[in-house]
Amino acid sequence: MTFFCPKCWKEIPPGQETCPHCGARLAEEDAKPFVEKLRSALRHPEPETAVRAAWILGERQEASAVADLIFVLETSHDGFLAEAAAEALGKVGDPLALPALERASVSGPLRVRRASRLAIERIRRLSPPLRS
Repeated sequence: MTFFCPKCWKEIPPGQETCPHCGARLAEEDAKPFVEKLRSALRHPEPETAVRAAWILGERQEASAVADLIFVLETSHDGFLAEAAAEALGKVGDPLALPALERASVSGPLRVRRASRLAIERIRRLSPPLRS
């Protein structure tokens, strides 16, 4: 079984108390709240783990993860991860994500553009209209 440090995501030998790469105390990292672990997992080196973290954050509608998801959407070179971030942003429904989603809806991989457009539609449906 492969173990990764939950802070720097480098591979570590089993049974370690501290990460030999970054010095993180593994018990302290393990005690962090679940949402914080999910947000950190967006940077995991295994693409499936990062995609899964984005999906869970979306399902939980974690507003605290909006900035992290926007960062992933705007910087990831992995189309599947960027797509998952766009979908999660749509599920969270925070209008602050709209500018990033609008940019992603017109450039990049087709799957990301499509997911971004759907997320924009969902956020606009969920957000009450602004009164002037």
